[in-house]
This record gives sequence, C-alpha cells and structure tokens, in this order.
Amino acid sequence: MSVRVAVLAMVIGAVPAGSRGNGTAAHVARVWNGQVEASRADEYERYLYENGIKALRRTRGNLGAQMFRRTAGDRVAFVVISYWPSEEAIRAWAGEKLTKVRFLPRDPEFLIDPETEVKHYVIAADER
Repeated sequence: MSVRVAVLAMVIGAVPAGSRGNGTAAHVARVWNGQVEASRADEYERYLYENGIKALRRTRGNLGAQMFRRTAGDRVAFVVISYWPSEEAIRAWAGEKLTKVRFLPRDPEFLIDPETEVKHYVIAADER
C-alpha cells in the first residue's frame, strides 16, 4: 500500500525547546490527533489552520504550533502540536480540564471518531 506522507511543518514562530526572542523556553508539547475523509482533507486543513493554528498563536503563552498531515487510504490524519512554557500557561487555551480536546465549531462535520483527550509531553531534548 502506498502511503503519501505530507508533513506540513507550519512552524509559525515555534522554537519548541529553545528560547524565542522574549527568552521564553517551551517545556510542554500539547499533542492533538484527528482524522477526516480524504475527500475533505484539503478543506479541513484550511479550516484547521485558520481557526485552530491561528487561534493558538494568538493565545497568551503559546510559543508555537505545528500541523502535520498523513494520507492513508481514504482517510487523512492530522496532528497538531502546540508548545507552551508550562501546563499552567495551557489553561488560557484549554480551561481547567487540561487534557480535554477543545473542539472547533465545525469539527463534528469533518472528524471521524474524534478523540476526546489530548496528550501533554514534557520536552526532554530538542537538538534542532
């Protein structure tokens, strides 16, 4: 089976474990996964970028975001990784339930079997 992997490293000012111009280092990566029908993937990618990635970047404390895309058969998987100085900073985006997915308004029309939890990872090393 041929799988086309298109990684869209939309690194919008993200410097995950290093410091940005303001000296803030990312210590936590918040990882979300979702999948859509391949026929709607381009539309969802635009929607996710405009309404998810850009909103993340406007959130106080956010240090960057990346969106990845992988096609497998009739489905396309999306992964969004956002970078934060601490879990406390994530609260501005996620609210009190830190690992609960924050769905976008049109996600129900796109997502197949949506996950309800995200994962947080402490960034242990970054050698870019």
